[in-house]
This record gives sequence, structure tokens and C-alpha cells, in this order.
Amino acid sequence: MVDLSIVVGTVSQVGYGVRRAQLRFLQGVLSSKQLQPALSGALTTLRSLTPRPEPAAEVEPGKSLVAAVGLVKRLALAAPQAPSAAEALDALQSALLGGTSSSAWAVWAQQWQKELSSKTYSNECVSALVTAVCDLLPSQLERARSMAQLLLQFSVPSTQWLPLTLPRLLAFNALSLSEATSATSQDTELSNVLLKRSADVFQSQDANGHKESVLAFTDALDRSSGTSFAVATAKALGLPSSVPQLAHGFTTDLYEGSLPSVEAILQRAEAARRFLRTLMRHLPADQAKAVQRRLLEFVALNSREPLANCIGLLPGILPDACVHSWTFCRKTMPAVCRCASGADPDLANSPGAPGAETLALEALEALVESCPKEEVSILLENFRDTFGRLLRGGHAALSEKEGLGAALCWASVTAALLRRDNAQQQAAGFLEALLAALDDEAVVGPFVPMAFRVLAPVKVESAKASRAKLPPLALQQLSRTVLPSLIARAKGVKAVETAPWAKRAALESAVALLAGLSPEVACNDCSEELRFCTLTSLKRLKDEPEATVFAAQVLQLLVRAIQKQQSWVEDDLHSVVTPICDLCSSHRVPLVRLGCFQVLIALIQQAFGHLAPFKKQIQAGCKNGVEDRCREVRLLAVAALNTWHCVGSQ
Repeated sequence: MVDLSIVVGTVSQVGYGVRRAQLRFLQGVLSSKQLQPALSGALTTLRSLTPRPEPAAEVEPGKSLVAAVGLVKRLALAAPQAPSAAEALDALQSALLGGTSSSAWAVWAQQWQKELSSKTYSNECVSALVTAVCDLLPSQLERARSMAQLLLQFSVPSTQWLPLTLPRLLAFNALSLSEATSATSQDTELSNVLLKRSADVFQSQDANGHKESVLAFTDALDRSSGTSFAVATAKALGLPSSVPQLAHGFTTDLYEGSLPSVEAILQRAEAARRFLRTLMRHLPADQAKAVQRRLLEFVALNSREPLANCIGLLPGILPDACVHSWTFCRKTMPAVCRCASGADPDLANSPGAPGAETLALEALEALVESCPKEEVSILLENFRDTFGRLLRGGHAALSEKEGLGAALCWASVTAALLRRDNAQQQAAGFLEALLAALDDEAVVGPFVPMAFRVLAPVKVESAKASRAKLPPLALQQLSRTVLPSLIARAKGVKAVETAPWAKRAALESAVALLAGLSPEVACNDCSEELRFCTLTSLKRLKDEPEATVFAAQVLQLLVRAIQKQQSWVEDDLHSVVTPICDLCSSHRVPLVRLGCFQVLIALIQQAFGHLAPFKKQIQAGCKNGVEDRCREVRLLAVAALNTWHCVGSQ
């Protein structure tokens, strides 16, 4: 027998050794005859790991456990009929839930169970054990049967990680029993009991628990074959009648003790949408249609928070529902528009209103994008009847919320049209209406820049993926058609006299569009527009200390221009350095002050030889930054000073 504990070395080196053994296994070094002894050796190594590190240990026990569990799982999956495979599942399950049938593992299991009892569901050890147990269950029917009884006994969560993990264990155990090749009618019945228990846990949770539960159901459905497990899951959850429960608390349930951010709300919604998509694929066609129609009816007929939450589910059933139930889909449009524009009085003052409006805008885009080709004209005509008059001049003043809502809805429909095939003409008409709102001094005019930020979402962190509305090529084509018109209005050279606020709105819209382009396209294809927008905006920022998004995007454009070595930056240094040094200390928003120091660092690195006339201004700006009340600004100001001295000494 090959003892894998010898291969991986001492316990103090087990992290490295296990990873090496995993690599050898993945490379196919182990033959089928070697799997059983290798698995036995891996289990011996696993049992040697304790929660408390040895004095000479070089690797944390948690990391060693994660690596060892991963190797045991891989070997057990490769040799499901090996005697040690059942032992592996028994050991891993006992570390989480107890109840081991082997005295050899009892002490080890108790130690790890006690260690993990205070951990959360996201802990790497808990996550590794849960994933391994769920992956091994389908190949071990006897262990699945005994574990089912154990899981059904947990009525009151005894550990921190269990409440959000129990539905996953229940769902995968149910899947293992229902789809085993030698499953009996008793196994099927027990599977249904487990699903019902999982559904009960789901019903008792808040939105954070709902998210984890529906992700568990989704992952189990992805592993299933046929329709029986999907039918049983839908029945346990009470679908289609209880489909609104999937969206309960999206916008209002607290997240980490406070109201959820828009990002947290979108994550909750996307988890439920993914579940619906997966469930629709596995359910029989008639049952899938019933779930979809129930959701459409609920959205069309309800209001307040249930409406706001359920609207977030609509993208999860589109475009499929449009194929057979377009009449029902069309009836949801008034409710979706009402919620997206902030015109629903029941939602306008709700704490979750921003999140509800974001969900509704996504649903609006999904409806327009999924609309059958022959129905697009009718849908757009109805939409224009609702919002088109607000883009024309001569109407009574709207509240800021109503004007902003109308602009965002218009932009969302435009984005959906730009993504559709053969809808470029309609999209061009919608874009022209946005530009005309600036000329006609329409009530929506001041919010046109917000509309362009929908088409080209703001990117603040480069390492963080943004929710792109349009493919890069579509955005590039949009810039070529719309950017010249925006620049003309910002300069005031249109035939119709442009009001000052309209010039500023056009400039801000052009900046948003340029910031959405890749640096290469913005600097190479739109160099003149980039120069005009950057220099003109820097002049305006001195008098606009409250500007945040606009200011951040202007600084983004300037940094890109410097990094791409645009010649106009050195030609217009006075127009760049002077306002940047003023903004370093005068702007009220820390993010903007941070951006100013990023610009200074880039300038010093690229054009130090031309900055001598501005030495006093730059040093004064950095000195003010070193005394800034925001720590991050102080650090970047010190970095700018160091860059100045380091580059100057070379």
C-alpha cells in the first residue's frame, strides 16, 4: 500500500505536500489500482490534522485542512467504489455535523466540529467541507440515507455557519437520493421530505438567507438530469403560487446591519433570476409557463414593495416568456415604467426606492430587448406616449425625481434597442430625442447627462468589473454618431441658441461618453473631442465644488491622456496644472482630491522637464494634501511629493 502521508511529508508541510499530490493526480500519475491506497493515505493525513497548530508547523491548520479535503474529495470521486470512499464522506460529514459511524474519526471530528462551530458559512474550511460533502453524496447512497436522518434532526441551528448552509446540504442530499440508480420509492419519499425541509428553512429566512438558499437550489438543479427533481423542488417551494416569495425583502431587508446597497440588491436579484432560469430549463414546458405567467400577473396587478421586488425577477424569465406570453409581458410595462421612473407614490418615499428603481430599469431593458420583432413598434409607441412629451419643451416643471426618472427610462430603452438586431433606426430616433431635449429646454434636459451614464456606466475602480450596458463596438459607434452633436452644443455653435445650462449638460454628457470608451479609442479616434472636453471641464470644476461623478470622469480622461502621451497635455500645461493644484485642496469630495494627486503623479512622471514654472504651485498643492483630513489623500500627496523629488534627482 502506498501511504500518501509519506508522500506529502510531515504535518508541518502538509499544505505544500497535498497541493503537490493534487497536481500529480490531475496529471494522471495515479492509475486506477493506485487510487484506493492513495485515498487511504490521504485520509491518514487528513486525520493527522488538528485545529491547533504544532509548534513547528509552517502552514496554518485551516489551509492544510482545505488542501487535504480537496485531495480526499478528488480521490474519492475518482474511486467511488473503493471502501475508503464511504469512509471519506463519513469523515468529512462528521467534521460538520457529527454522527460519525467510525470510532477512528470520533476524536478528530469532535475537535474540528468544535473549532468550526463559531465560524461563518463563508469560512474557507466550512466552505471546503460543505462542497466536498455535496460532491460526494451522489456516489454514496448509503451514506446519503444516513445523513438525511441526521440533517432532519437539526431543528435549531447550533453553529453560526449552519443556517445559511443547511439548505445546500438538504438540497444536495435530496438530489442524491432521488437520482441514485438503485434508489427505491422510500428514497424518493425521503428526498421529498428533505426538499420540503429545505423550503421551510428558505421561507423562514431574510433576503440574505434567500440568496444562499436559491443558489443552493440552482446548483443542485444544475447537477440533476431529467425533470423529476425540478418538479419536486417547485412543489416544495409552492410554485407557481408562491413565486413572489423568491423576491421577498430584496430592497428592504438589512444587509450587515444597515439598508442594503444597490449592489447588494442586484446580487440578491441575480441569484433569484439564475434560479428561475435553471428551473425553467428543467421543468416540463407547461409547468414552466405556469410559473412565468404567475410572475407576470403578479407584477401587472400589484404595487408597493411586493411589486418592486418581483419586478427584479422579470429578467429571469425573459426572453422565454415573451415567446408564448407576450400579452402578459406587455401588461407589465405600465407597472415597470411607473416603478423605474419613481412615479409610483407608494414607492417614491420607500427606504428601498433607489434599489427598486434600479431593478425596474433592468426589467425595462429586458422587456424591450426581448420583445417580439413584430411588436416592437407598438411597444415603443406606448412608451413614447408615456415619456415622450417630457422630452419636448413648453411643459410645466417636474420634480427633480420625475425628470431624472424619465431620463433614465429613456436611456434604458435606448440601450436595449442598441443591443437588438435591426433596431438601429429606432435607437437613433431615441438618441436624437435626448439631444433635442437640450435644444428645446425640455424638463428632462438637465438630466440628459444621467441618461448618457446609463449608456456608458461610470467606472471608478479598474479592478472591479462594471455592468456594461453596451458592447465596446456599439459604444464606439455611438460615440462617432452622437459625440460631434454633443460637442457642437457644448460649444454653442448650433443654429438654435443654446442656454448655459444646456451647454453644461452637453459637455457633461460628452465627458460621460468619452469616459465609457477604452483609453485607446478615446485618445486615438477622439483626440480633439477629448482635449476640448478635458480642458473646458477643468475650468468649470473650480466653480463647482459639489460635482462628484463629473469631476471624477474628467480626471479619468486627463490621466488617460497623460498615460497615452497626448501632445496637447504638454501644450496646455497651464490649463492643466493650475486648476489641478487648486482642486487638490479646494474640492469637497475626497475622491476628486485623490484623482488630482493621481494626475500630478502621472504628470511628473511623463513631463517633469516642462513643470519647472509650476514648481511652487505643485509643492503648495502637495503640502495642502499632506495636511488633508482624509488619510488616503494624505498618502497620495506624500507619494506625489516623493515622485517629484525622485524624478528631479535623476
